[in-house]
Amino acid sequence: MSEHPYRQLNFTVRIEGIDVAGFQKVSGLTVQMETETYEEGGRNRSVHRLPGQFSHSNLVLERGLTNRTYLWDWIQKIRAASEQNTEYRRNVTLKLQAGYRTRESRGWQFKNAYPVQWEGPDLLGDGSGDVAIQSLELAHEGFTKSGGE
Repeated sequence: MSEHPYRQLNFTVRIEGIDVAGFQKVSGLTVQMETETYEEGGRNRSVHRLPGQFSHSNLVLERGLTNRTYLWDWIQKIRAASEQNTEYRRNVTLKLQAGYRTRESRGWQFKNAYPVQWEGPDLLGDGSGDVAIQSLELAHEGFTKSGGE
C-alpha cells in the first residue's frame, strides 16, 4: 500500500489512528440549537426564547474507496452486539486532503460515532482489490474542527 492510498479522494476517514477509507463527498456537518419559548405574564409583544440542547445531523460520506475490511467488520460487530455486548462507538477523524501541500489539512473529529447505514456500489468484475462504498452514514455525539486555517 502506498503512503497515501486515498490521495486522489477529497476526504480521508481515520479511525483508531488508521486511515480506513477515502471519500469524494461529505455532507451532514450541521449543528442546530433547539430553543424553548417562555411566555411572561404582562409581556404581550414578544416571548422569551431560551437556548436549549444542540443536535447534530448524521455524517454522510459518499463515493468512497477502501482496501481494508475495517468498516465492514465494524458494521458486523454492531450486528452481533446484542449477543456479545461489544462496544462499538469510535472516535472518527475526517481530514480534507491537502494534496501535495505542506500545510496542515483541515479536519473534523466526531465523538462516539457508529455506522447507521452502509450502501455498496454496483459491482463490476474488473479484478480490483479495492472496495468501493457508495455511501456510509455515521451517527455521532458532536464534532469539533481541527487543523487548517
